[in-house]
Amino acid sequence: MTRITYSAWVLAVLAGIGALVAIGLRVAPPQQASNSAEAKQSCKVESPDELKAVAKYWCAIGLFKSVHVTIDKENVITVLQFSPNGAQAWQMQGAGLIGDFRANTDRMAASAPGKNVSVDVHDAADNRVAACARLNTEPAAKCEAK
Repeated sequence: MTRITYSAWVLAVLAGIGALVAIGLRVAPPQQASNSAEAKQSCKVESPDELKAVAKYWCAIGLFKSVHVTIDKENVITVLQFSPNGAQAWQMQGAGLIGDFRANTDRMAASAPGKNVSVDVHDAADNRVAACARLNTEPAAKCEAK
């Protein structure tokens, strides 16, 4: 193959790749979800003042529309509700997200020494899809998906 023929093939391949990219951008624009109003929706936190800062870690994940924390003399109970985008992410990547849930449950336990911590994760329809718990006698949280 001569150098001119080789160069022509390389240019043809590059032009083909460019055309495919252009078609792909028209069919599925990048960052479509991040530009939607729902993706920018804020996460509502209801929590006692002493746990409000740690409760905001759940919002930082970007999956939840609400975080509700209650506390009594022995327990911290947290109920999370996915946003529609968060529920979709859970369906696609649930197994990978459990580690984040476990870490945040442990973070809450560290902020509430001597208390048991439970976390219920609900989908957009308010059905429980996962749960995490850490007894005050345990070294780490345990989580499960439903």
